[in-house]
Amino acid sequence: MGEIIFSQLEFIRSQTLKIVQDLSEEQADIIPAAFRNNIRWNLGHIALVQDVFAFQLNGRPSLIPAEYRKFFGNGTSPENWTEDVPKFAEIAEVLEQQPKQIASILTGKLDERVSKPYTTSSGFTLDTIEGFLNFCLYHEGMHFSVIKIYKKLIQS
Repeated sequence: MGEIIFSQLEFIRSQTLKIVQDLSEEQADIIPAAFRNNIRWNLGHIALVQDVFAFQLNGRPSLIPAEYRKFFGNGTSPENWTEDVPKFAEIAEVLEQQPKQIASILTGKLDERVSKPYTTSSGFTLDTIEGFLNFCLYHEGMHFSVIKIYKKLIQS
């Protein structure tokens, strides 16, 4: 696939940000009935997973605040938040900058193998930077769909 991945990450991210640009902080925090997360959680989770896959799992330092893991990691939920979480606008800023940071740091390194391959919860094993970034497209697409559903539910 090559360096086109960086354009794809930028495009997908622009679509994610576009769908939430008209939401208020309060709307981003509504947990629709029968669900356990909200739009803010989904956005923070996208940022966290992309940071982990782009940087942390290949031995590079994280570029997002450390607290993202406790708020937006797998298995977390806004229902359990007891501390102040990052503001909706702060998460949007992280999301906006992330594709540019990834491209600037990882251009020319897509074939780099990670020291410890990672198997996703769906059973797919990733072992190169390009593989991790490609999986990020799938992951963000899943959460984009959830955000779209949540938005429809909270605005109806």
